Amino acid sequence: MFYMYAVVEGLPPAWRPPPAVVQAASVDRHRLGPRLLLASTLDAVPASTPKTLALHHDVVASTLDAHAVVPFRYGTAVADGEADTWLGAQRIALDAALAQVRGCVEMSVKLLRLDSGLEQQGGPGDAELRALADQLVDRAGIEQWRYRPAGTGGNVVASVAFLLPRTELAEFLSRIAPIASRAIGVAVVPTGPWPAYSFVPPFDRPPLSVVPPSQSSSPARRAG
Repeated sequence: MFYMYAVVEGLPPAWRPPPAVVQAASVDRHRLGPRLLLASTLDAVPASTPKTLALHHDVVASTLDAHAVVPFRYGTAVADGEADTWLGAQRIALDAALAQVRGCVEMSVKLLRLDSGLEQQGGPGDAELRALADQLVDRAGIEQWRYRPAGTGGNVVASVAFLLPRTELAEFLSRIAPIASRAIGVAVVPTGPWPAYSFVPPFDRPPLSVVPPSQSSSPARRAG
């Protein structure tokens, strides 16, 4: 199984890979012309758990100092020997994604309900949250953004993701600060920078096989 984390350009020479999603595996660099593909050879894709998701994210996030990072979501894998064919089919989409995220990072602004009781007391509704998000977008002055209402439960009620040049992080935070200070009933919490998950196509392919959670920390037996 060929498991993929990200395609990167301009990875710093001092970069060292974090642990792979499976303890017995390693994160390897594969040359794609002027780019690198970070991948692991696995017997099977381990089940999605908080631990394996965090390990995958750690590998991708470790490349943020590269010139461009196209992250793959958890579970993006192909069978051994199919990687070249799959990557060739994705070449145009990968080139476009790299061009879009080059020199950029993702910042997420979470909207958190300050008091869980506000939901029952007429706290901010969908229209008010979207209006607050629109104010953030206007103040941020960033062309690439995504608004996401949150599901039910928890204090996070919505979020706005921005794709911005890494050199503009400080200016971005200062521009949205007045909106954050005036929000009523909602905390405006910037997080990041992150890999640009919200701004790349879904390259995912369903895993061909999955290790049950009880076996995810040990290598699976290789078939035939």
